Amino acid sequence: MIPDPPLWLAVEWTENCLKRESRKEKGDFQSVSKKERSPRSRDPHFASVTLLDMFGGFSRVKGPRPVRFIYNSDSNNMFIHKEPPMDPSDLVPFLDEIAQTEITTLFVSPNLGMKMNYPSRVAEMLTPESTDKPISREGYPQLPPDILERGWEERLLKGRESHRRVAMNLHSLLEAGHDPLKTVIELARERGLEVFISFRLNEVHNVEQPDSPILSTFWRDYPEWHIGKPGDPLPELYTAIIGPRVNPIVPFWFPGALNFAIPEVRQRRLAELREVCERYQVDGLDLDFQRFPIYFPFGSETKHTATMTSWVREVRGVAERVSEIRGRPLLLSARVMARPEQNKGLGLDPAAWAREGLVDFLTISHYLRNDYPLPVSEYRRILPPDLPVYGSIEYESDHDQYRMVAKRLWDDGIDGIMLFNFFAARESGSRPPFELLNELGNPDNLT
Repeated sequence: MIPDPPLWLAVEWTENCLKRESRKEKGDFQSVSKKERSPRSRDPHFASVTLLDMFGGFSRVKGPRPVRFIYNSDSNNMFIHKEPPMDPSDLVPFLDEIAQTEITTLFVSPNLGMKMNYPSRVAEMLTPESTDKPISREGYPQLPPDILERGWEERLLKGRESHRRVAMNLHSLLEAGHDPLKTVIELARERGLEVFISFRLNEVHNVEQPDSPILSTFWRDYPEWHIGKPGDPLPELYTAIIGPRVNPIVPFWFPGALNFAIPEVRQRRLAELREVCERYQVDGLDLDFQRFPIYFPFGSETKHTATMTSWVREVRGVAERVSEIRGRPLLLSARVMARPEQNKGLGLDPAAWAREGLVDFLTISHYLRNDYPLPVSEYRRILPPDLPVYGSIEYESDHDQYRMVAKRLWDDGIDGIMLFNFFAARESGSRPPFELLNELGNPDNLT
């Protein structure tokens, strides 16, 4: 039996609903302060629950589409730059540099390739032991010249070194009694950030390396559940999604993905999602369909659209059950393709998910590169009018390019911005331009 929530919490949430409705009537949405705009503030813009809902079951209150400014953090960028061992205090600067800006929401990924950055009972955690083995090169496929010429050998060696450092830092935190992912989440929430776990649904990093420490036993044990083999030719749909500027190793990886037409694959992923939802005190779960955008065998994708919608429905069921147990909503979002027809071609139907109420918001996104303006209006035409739609900006080395992309998104009527791989400047030894985090999330700053 679900315990009744405390009366003060029910009253506070009811007051929040009334305040939000008042703002809707006034049309005052963009002019509020960051603290007030933040979905984690005491006056959240996102749907909450009324007193009746608290005692009679959850139903989301319709209000203005919430503004979010989202920082998407991968599983290792906070753990990779410190020489082992690591202490929780070493993570503080990574959270402060985000929280001391206009960012409202942190998306944090647990996925280290196919492994996890936390001690999972369902999946495998990346451990120092798994990174100790020398590179065998046994079973490596013959790579085409364009991949070798783009520094594949150097990336292989640097990657193994990085995996080792991350694994040792994760291990040192665990040895001291700290769950690494939980520590990041708690530090973020202490700083007033809304926090989502962003789960990468079909990882294929390093599948050309059979001995890579970030490949899972599940993936290795069931090659018949892979869509194909790394290096198999890709249909045009996938090359269009990947775009022309991505390292050629990426399309080489794609066919090595798991096949979601296999029930056991969907059940495995659902179990992993259930675990993070039940284990961590987060505000929501994000389904990252862009990592990696391949789910069904080539030529059969659209035949499985109902399969994927049914699976998303199962995920929503997990979120609802956790919501009921905790006495507060656990939101569900999805990051999808840049163009609506690309989703359709992959067997994804985010418009149907939205109409059925399976997702609370969508983020539309390129794959790694901002190759053309995101078609916000095309999504508006097919989505419910009250569904928030956010636009992802991929990594840019040019600061003005960030501004240009953000301004175009705001001008096109987007509800918020997500920054993906913003921290990537550190990979080349540079400082990310954190001053932009006080500009891009507000259209008034981008005249």
